[in-house]
Amino acid sequence: MERLVGSPRPASSASKIQRRETPRERIPNPREEPKTSSRAVSPVQSLAATDLGSELELITSALEPTMEAVNVDIEDGEGWDTDLEDVKNLIEKAKPKKHENYPKRKILTEEEKARLVYIRACIKFSITPSSLFLRGLKKGHVNLQNQGLGPLGTQAVALSLVIDRTVTDVVIAGNSIGQTGIRYLTDMLLVNDNINHIDVSDNNLQSHGAQALSNMLLHNDSILSLKASGNQFNRNDALLFAQAIQFDRFSLRVLDLSHNNLETEGGQHLGPAIAANDTIEILDISWNHLAYDGIKAVAEGLKENTSIKTLNVSWNGIGDEGAVCLVQAATINETLEVLQMDANRIGPIGLANLLKQTASNKALLELKMSKNPITTLGPESALHVINAHPEMGLQLLEIQDSWLTSEACRLVYEIQELKPKFKVVHGGFTNAHDLIKASIKKREENCMNDPFLFLINYVNDNRLRWMDLFNRLDTDKNFSISFEEFRNGMKANSIPISDKDVGILMERLDEDHDGTIDFGELLEGQKKYLKRFEKVMGVTPTLSTSTPSTRQNSRPSSRQQSRPSSRQKSRPSSRQQSRPTSRTDRSAALASQQKSKSDMESYTRTIQSAPGLSVIS
Repeated sequence: MERLVGSPRPASSASKIQRRETPRERIPNPREEPKTSSRAVSPVQSLAATDLGSELELITSALEPTMEAVNVDIEDGEGWDTDLEDVKNLIEKAKPKKHENYPKRKILTEEEKARLVYIRACIKFSITPSSLFLRGLKKGHVNLQNQGLGPLGTQAVALSLVIDRTVTDVVIAGNSIGQTGIRYLTDMLLVNDNINHIDVSDNNLQSHGAQALSNMLLHNDSILSLKASGNQFNRNDALLFAQAIQFDRFSLRVLDLSHNNLETEGGQHLGPAIAANDTIEILDISWNHLAYDGIKAVAEGLKENTSIKTLNVSWNGIGDEGAVCLVQAATINETLEVLQMDANRIGPIGLANLLKQTASNKALLELKMSKNPITTLGPESALHVINAHPEMGLQLLEIQDSWLTSEACRLVYEIQELKPKFKVVHGGFTNAHDLIKASIKKREENCMNDPFLFLINYVNDNRLRWMDLFNRLDTDKNFSISFEEFRNGMKANSIPISDKDVGILMERLDEDHDGTIDFGELLEGQKKYLKRFEKVMGVTPTLSTSTPSTRQNSRPSSRQQSRPSSRQKSRPSSRQQSRPTSRTDRSAALASQQKSKSDMESYTRTIQSAPGLSVIS
């Protein structure tokens, strides 16, 4: 009987018995994952005994390219007793020939590798993968705030970010990662130099976390922003951060150490470090119980600092004397632009003295003093000082829980005549008349600064129709304007509208919420704005050649002034008035003509007295 091609060679009974007694060894598959023991291992023990590098090697071993298993009929002289000692030799024999077309393995990108490592790590640690993290890998911004990661979830995230090269921002605040989780994050940051912003706030890191973060800052010069508030750092931990701040390779621009327990000694440690640092631009050390002695050391360091632009020392109980120390240091510094001192027991007299110290300071732009016991006398005294020193550079005074009296409102209006950008953020008014007046003024300012008014001026300056403007913005000629076309059109045509205002206009004009603006929506938006402007201002704006920043500085439309509507105003509307018949009295007709002439003259004077705007009848 002939043996079929491809059928196995018949074996003798002895060989069959031999095979039963010594079963054939199973060929190991390189792609098959090793079976784990059924014995449960405590997560704490595995974390204590596992290192980030060894875990990454185990998980990424599955990413190495291996050949697909190919069934090959191997015949030799000894029947089934094939030499299987070397698995590599078997793989070499199983490789396909050059002329055989087998499917090639897909080459994984860095993002796909990071996703695969994260999923395999979640399977290994028996945790649920986070869809927020997987979406963040695509966007380049990972925000896992308050997701309950814990140490194991943080370890899986760190393993993935070791490979990833696209993520720049990582937020893991409020996840209780503890001392073990911060170790995995800092080890990852020692390898990954693409991440610029890291937020580990409210994670109970304590002293071990402070040591890990400060050590990471000494070796990683790509981190630009670190937020580590609410981690129970103490006075000794402040010394660790002070040493890192003074390091030559220190590159942080934003440092947030708020809501900790640095206390007075912590402020004394940070003072000399602030003096030596030249990179930090935003420093937040609020809620740290620094008191007067601690803030005095910070103020001494601020005198020599040349980089800090925003400083927040709120909720530290510094008092009037500590506030004056800070303001004096800011005057010497000439770099600080924003100073926030909320809830620091500063009274009305302290506020006035503080502003007197800033009389010659042109660099300080914003002063935030909310939640201080300044009463209603504080704003009045502060505004008197600001009004007496117009050379002061202050543009914003924030006192959110304080009310303004009528005298304070009068001072605000006087200051704004000299400094139009000056604003006071307050809690309300003591007089209802002031409230109504302020609300009307705010509505007028919002209406005059509306970005749509810039479009109206552009149409007038270039003597365009709204269809012409639409065609200029519709670059792809699909009869609709997308956000990109709108934004690029504003820049190409030199229309002074920011990207933020472009987004506001898009949201307002896009009535059907399809992401684009058609010509009908543009015209409808124009009608709504003109109706709103007429309701607020009392007049309808015509096309003007001026910038709609202020009503007083606007230039009137020359065409409207020189040529009033002759058909409706210069001539009587009735033929009986201009050409009286025999039945009409000639004297009455002459009186009517004189009245029409006087009405026209008063109308012309009204037009000329409203600069920048003309009335459409």
